[in-house]
Amino acid sequence: MSAYTKGEYEQLDAASGRGVDSPEVPMRRFYEVCMVFQHKTDKRFAFDEQENEFHRALPPASPEDHTKMQMWKQHRESILKTLQNCGLNLYCFYSRDRDQILVKIGAGAQKLRDTAARKRYKLQLKKEYLSAFAEFRHDHPGRPEFRFADRRIISHIYQTHTEDNLDGSGIFKTVDKIQLISHIIQSKDKDCAGINVAKLLHQKEVKAFFPLHEQSVMDKIKSLQFKWFWPDEEHANRLRDYFGDKITFYFLWMAFYVKWLSPLACLGLFLQFIDWCARTPDNVTAIPFCVLMSIWSLCLPHFWRRQEAKCAISWGSMDLVEQLEPHRPEHTGEQLINPVTSQAEPHYPLSKRIFNYLVSAAAMAVAACVCMLCILILLFIRHNIKNEVHHRIILFQFGIAAYVETTNFLLDVLATFLTNYENHRTQTEYETALLCKGMMLKFVNSFFALYYVAFFKEHQTLFSEPMECLRDQCFLDIQAQLGIFVLFRLFVSNVFEHFFPKIRLWFRSLSSYDKMTFENFYHGQVLELAEMSATEQQAKKEKHRNFDQFDEMLLTHGYATLFAVTSPWVCTATLLAVLVEIWVDMRSLLDSRQRPFPTQARNNEPWGTAFEIYGVMAALTNVLLLIFTSSQYSSWTITEKIVFFFFLEHLIFGARLFVQVIFPQVPQAVEVLSLKQDSVVHRCLEGIKVESNTDFSLFRESRVQEDVQVFGYDLLETDEADLTLSLRDSGKSMYQGVIDEVGTLRVNIGMPVSK
Repeated sequence: MSAYTKGEYEQLDAASGRGVDSPEVPMRRFYEVCMVFQHKTDKRFAFDEQENEFHRALPPASPEDHTKMQMWKQHRESILKTLQNCGLNLYCFYSRDRDQILVKIGAGAQKLRDTAARKRYKLQLKKEYLSAFAEFRHDHPGRPEFRFADRRIISHIYQTHTEDNLDGSGIFKTVDKIQLISHIIQSKDKDCAGINVAKLLHQKEVKAFFPLHEQSVMDKIKSLQFKWFWPDEEHANRLRDYFGDKITFYFLWMAFYVKWLSPLACLGLFLQFIDWCARTPDNVTAIPFCVLMSIWSLCLPHFWRRQEAKCAISWGSMDLVEQLEPHRPEHTGEQLINPVTSQAEPHYPLSKRIFNYLVSAAAMAVAACVCMLCILILLFIRHNIKNEVHHRIILFQFGIAAYVETTNFLLDVLATFLTNYENHRTQTEYETALLCKGMMLKFVNSFFALYYVAFFKEHQTLFSEPMECLRDQCFLDIQAQLGIFVLFRLFVSNVFEHFFPKIRLWFRSLSSYDKMTFENFYHGQVLELAEMSATEQQAKKEKHRNFDQFDEMLLTHGYATLFAVTSPWVCTATLLAVLVEIWVDMRSLLDSRQRPFPTQARNNEPWGTAFEIYGVMAALTNVLLLIFTSSQYSSWTITEKIVFFFFLEHLIFGARLFVQVIFPQVPQAVEVLSLKQDSVVHRCLEGIKVESNTDFSLFRESRVQEDVQVFGYDLLETDEADLTLSLRDSGKSMYQGVIDEVGTLRVNIGMPVSK
């Protein structure tokens, strides 16, 4: 019998301080994270099984599989012992199919406090201390030789989040416990396990590693679905305490986007009514709406950064500094010593990386050209068969929309492949490179058709065929194609995004026992299968990727702003799409994904920069459309159009600069609060009491003190002459030194050698 299969796993639980039935104890949460180990290569093989009727029917594994499972077992036992020796609490149990072993991991209050003190982990203070965040420190009773003058009692300043604080764990939120336990597992600090979980996940030896859900908190969050669309401070803090800063920033950004887009959506409906009355969007409302939309798209990222600063000061991440990230398990290279950590890790030379960058750039250029060529072919086909297909315009516009969405998925695969080929060291570098590739490729693929219709279609030829716009107005052609793009993403893409994770989860939850049950029933053996536990159900779910959600939102923002002057109603459709996107992402996060590890963040970067770039592109595109495509200025010369273009651009960007001066990126109230919190934290940690300006120190002691004597001048000053350079004196000193050395050398040479 394996040392950790049946009885020994229960002994391990008891040694960790928890009994077998401890997870069922109400009103108490002992375990925060779960690690899933692979136990068998196939669930139908027998390996360290109990002696009962069902397990006797299992066939033995092949020698190769048995050797592999034995190796997994030894490594697993080593990891579990390491975790146990670090002071962590473990609770191990088999999966439903007994092919995996799930290990719940927790830590006691004293272990959490010691780790927080060693890590200098910041905890929230009480409201009377401005709810600031300060590093955790143990109480210091003081030393008798100093008459206890160095005593520091500061445990009372930390905010308690639970009523049960007998063991001192109430100062830690669940998000704090998860981060500290993850640090104990993965860090190589003192009293930590130093397990490279990312490498084990990459090698498929560990199947999953995730925080456990809290059902009561989940039910509370699910019951407040409306607040996901219009969150208040309480709901934002609730999301932050459960999912961490990054995911909360995403949903706050979506809600902020809804607030900013709502007035523009109402205005867009009104302007669209005017366009319908005028039978064209190229009317007198185009200029003011173009300027308004350009300023809106430029100011949106700036005011969001102000909102980020308010959240960061409330969450204690305002002064968050970048730390050295560990290398990705996929990162390869020559093993060298990291000068910072003094640990061996792969090193990839810059010369090879530059070559990889060139290959990626060439591949991206080819892919962009192929995408543009395919779109031109679709437009050419539509033009040639316009008399053979009924409702040809709508049909081909839907075809182009379907092609764009399908190609975007393929471009994601290409961008991921090229980013993997570049062999980035850290996850941040990897995601930034992936964002750059995806943004450039998808920009070309998603908006090339609109740019072609706007600037190159009218009175031009395509493959020697003359092209024409709808009713000889390219604004109408752009309006129709842009509307199809937005509606396709609103309905088709969101439906696919909502149901695809559920379908994948259903397939992953299917067990090969379904086939075995049928075979056993056919042979006269009836088996009853237990349902999966809640923990195993979470393990079967996929990881949450915040990157994909921001990527989708970036494209939606592009459709809403880049060509808004031609289709004011698209702002309303985009508002509906964003509301649907919030609901889909919320349901996916709560129902179809594992609980993500909470991470601290100060802002949404690099996505904030990406939205700012889209804002600049939107301002330029709308002004170019208005001046060079609109019929209002068709009689102007090219010089007049260029001058008017620069005038509008300077007006728009000048307005943006004026707004940034009036409303700085970090509000003044946030800066003042940050300074006040720093002062309060310093006084609390150092035991400095706030006193009045009057100095009563002279009256505190009754001993006789000497009077302070005041001298007539500074006795410590000496009137020494300034040093001067004398070549004669320097020469004499050098000559005397040489004579002394030569005399010493003669004496040493003349001394007899002792034998």
